[in-house]
Amino acid sequence: MSKVSSSTISLASLLPLDVLRIIFNYIRKAGKDPDKYDRDTRRYLHACLLVNRQWCQAAVPILWRNSFYFCRDGNAKLIETYISCFNSAERHALLSAGVMLPKSQYPNPAFPYAAMLKRLDYDRFCNSVEIWCTETDQEPYNAIVLMMRALFRLFLTRSVILLHLVLGEWVDRTSTDWKYRRIIEEEFQDLLQSVKKLKVQGDFVKDCILKGLRHPCKNLDKLFVYLANTPQNYSYNDELVSLQELVKSQSHLKSLKLGNIHPASLFPTLSSQSTSLTSIHLWGCTFDSEVPWSNIVQCINLEKLKFRDCTGINEQMTEALTTAVFPKLKLLAMVGECKNSCGEYVTKECCDVLIEWGIEQGALVAIGIWDFADAWVKFGKDTYAFQFRWPYAGQFRNIYRQFLKALEKKVDEV
Repeated sequence: MSKVSSSTISLASLLPLDVLRIIFNYIRKAGKDPDKYDRDTRRYLHACLLVNRQWCQAAVPILWRNSFYFCRDGNAKLIETYISCFNSAERHALLSAGVMLPKSQYPNPAFPYAAMLKRLDYDRFCNSVEIWCTETDQEPYNAIVLMMRALFRLFLTRSVILLHLVLGEWVDRTSTDWKYRRIIEEEFQDLLQSVKKLKVQGDFVKDCILKGLRHPCKNLDKLFVYLANTPQNYSYNDELVSLQELVKSQSHLKSLKLGNIHPASLFPTLSSQSTSLTSIHLWGCTFDSEVPWSNIVQCINLEKLKFRDCTGINEQMTEALTTAVFPKLKLLAMVGECKNSCGEYVTKECCDVLIEWGIEQGALVAIGIWDFADAWVKFGKDTYAFQFRWPYAGQFRNIYRQFLKALEKKVDEV
């Protein structure tokens, strides 16, 4: 894709802009795993910039909608491009605060890049600002904070519609919550109101952050919160309460993924989202006799119910689920290092009742450890079973997609 042929260019000139955007969106969706596809996706889109003006105008917004997603360690060049979007008043405000901005270094941009942001990977954004400040030898001790706030104001004044916010990186184990409090400052509340997907992870105290997100982020479709339940986390109980309030504040939450939470405390909040929830994913949770499974049973529109690395799988859970009816259920998965009440790994043999119930719901069923799983799907009166292996399941994020591909292949063979 580094070279574009003349025939491609002539064909491209005949394609309407909306068709081009469909093509680019297809390429973008093929690159959801940054470790595998990000370089190829970015290279293809960069090549599209060279075709003609229409291709360029369609590709640029896609390249800049999640600009920080592809730079885990930060990228000062991104900050330079955003600085070029500042007007004279915004530049003057930074200069007055002591931040150096040589005008010759930041020419006027060819596109309104700042207005194109849709996804903000906050930690990678912070890393990029920090690298830029280091490379430009900024003098104020708080130059990083000044620049971050200036960029947030830039996004606000350029009417950014932020759809996806990611707070916390798995690789960062030394952060404090002060790093994340800047995004929840009252001045930037309007920037968060459009967020549809929110992910809060990493090893930092999340109580204040979850409280700060509750008021601006009330229209989430997807919520993923991973609580670090360690002896050092003295605020774990406060985090649970804040998470409860965040879930309750939602108007139509569709997908909920919770890691290291106490089910007995969080499950009652599911009642507030019982009609809208279509996906529940529990990760690293411990179940006991106090868990109110009736709250999950109330979510009658569930399409996906997933358990990963959970312990305490017991008869109470099995009985509660197998007496429920989920007419829209498509996937029931219990994978990873799931264990029963006796500390034994959950296998297909000890879950026959649950498996049969899942199949009766018309769902795809996966039970097993990471490198092995059985799956069933019902087509009319016949039920096909098969086995396959995969390398650690891409941290479980692509299990549904991989099962469906394997199922399609199996059906074609029959």
